[in-house]
Amino acid sequence: MKNKNISKIIASFLENRATAEDIKKLTKWAKRNPTSYKDYVEVHYLLTRDMDNGKTETFKKELLSKLENHTKPKKKHKITWFKYAAIFVGVLTCATYLFLQTSDIDKSVNNDVTITFNNGVKEILNEKNSSVISNSDKYIAKQEGTKITYNKQDIDKNDSAEPLVYNTVNVPYGKKFQVVLSDGTEVFLNSGSTFTYPTAFYSTGERKVELIGEAYFSVKSDSLRPFMVKSKMLKTKVLGTQFNFSSYPDDEIAHVVLVEGRIAVKKVGDPISSFVFLEPNQKASYSNSKKDLIVENVDVNKYISWKEGVLFFKNEDFFHITKKLERHYSVKIEIKEDSLKTEKFTGRFKTESIEEVLEGFQRIKKFEYTLKDKKIILTQKSK
Repeated sequence: MKNKNISKIIASFLENRATAEDIKKLTKWAKRNPTSYKDYVEVHYLLTRDMDNGKTETFKKELLSKLENHTKPKKKHKITWFKYAAIFVGVLTCATYLFLQTSDIDKSVNNDVTITFNNGVKEILNEKNSSVISNSDKYIAKQEGTKITYNKQDIDKNDSAEPLVYNTVNVPYGKKFQVVLSDGTEVFLNSGSTFTYPTAFYSTGERKVELIGEAYFSVKSDSLRPFMVKSKMLKTKVLGTQFNFSSYPDDEIAHVVLVEGRIAVKKVGDPISSFVFLEPNQKASYSNSKKDLIVENVDVNKYISWKEGVLFFKNEDFFHITKKLERHYSVKIEIKEDSLKTEKFTGRFKTESIEEVLEGFQRIKKFEYTLKDKKIILTQKSK
């Protein structure tokens, strides 16, 4: 079977509209191409290996065992094939990972990471240099590349002559940055984020910071000083834990995903609402339209892979995928066809350019795109 035809059948599987004839053809192809089929199984394992460490190896062996059964001559396993068709669909959905492994990510960006001091002065943080950050001739932090580390210090709350001093770090699209606060809390800032924090916290009371965008927090434990993160829609309260907080202005939904420890989340601007507590591997999300705080179990890897420079999409609609691509590559993406916005994709990318990512998606769903002056226009491919 020609690659073009098999691609169409794969697309049918991904859209859950494969016919019995499609399945029959794909079965024959799998028997004639056991190596390719085995590659799909391996990709599925690579993509899911962190989701359930206790079961993935067993799952992998079961899939490979089914492969051997499918490829044995003169034996029919139609029932087995139909039973595992859904698994094969999941594997094929991940096939983009196979094709995209070689190129460097697009490093061309127009903006710089900046820091704004308490007095309103703004400076560029040159990511290639190291420098000392001072306040009133007092050394308070050191920048090394894409990381700022503040001196470990507290302010006596009884000393009214020494109010909190705030800094704001702004991370443009296409870049990431890290801030280590004065209490030792580590904050990893994703592209398109703005983070406001004090250069030192009071010795008692809450440790409050504000976020626009997305960040991964590893909070230094302090039972006497709860750590508070506030955005436009959500705020969290923790003592010491690791979690991901996402609240972009152009996103309909804000969410908090707990990696370890315990965290409390509530809506902002609702005095009668109470905090909702999360356990590890749970997500609390709030929608502007529905006005409800929803808690659900999730695979945390999908939400924190960006910290390692990985774009991970799992059955996610193309509209929200393009939003993440805009931030990651510092481009503007416009989707002309509404039907394309709702197409769902699964994939994992780390070192690919924006062109290679889009070409990978094109192998699953046929569409066209043009790229000019960092603006991408996507259209449905004409038949």
